[in-house]
Amino acid sequence: MSNIVIFNFQQIDSIDDFYRQFELQFSLPAWFGKNLDALWDMLSAGIELPVAIVFTHMSEEQQIEFEDIIAIMHDANALWGDELIFVCENGDIKHINE
Repeated sequence: MSNIVIFNFQQIDSIDDFYRQFELQFSLPAWFGKNLDALWDMLSAGIELPVAIVFTHMSEEQQIEFEDIIAIMHDANALWGDELIFVCENGDIKHINE
């Protein structure tokens, strides 16, 4: 897979930061809503596939704070299969397409 998008959670302090990074990484239009519904819209029909989305350096607190976003990433993987791969790393732990 040639398109790998990495979100380093050492540099993401809030959900708003994540949405800003998501918008930049995928060159989304200005009307991107920066909420869960808009995220799903982009993952289900608005971004170029295939893609691997990787969350790195997530603390336990961030995994709790971002659990809805993580769930949507898993849902998008279920929709697209190998066309959208999601990896969530926390230290030595990797959750790949759970």
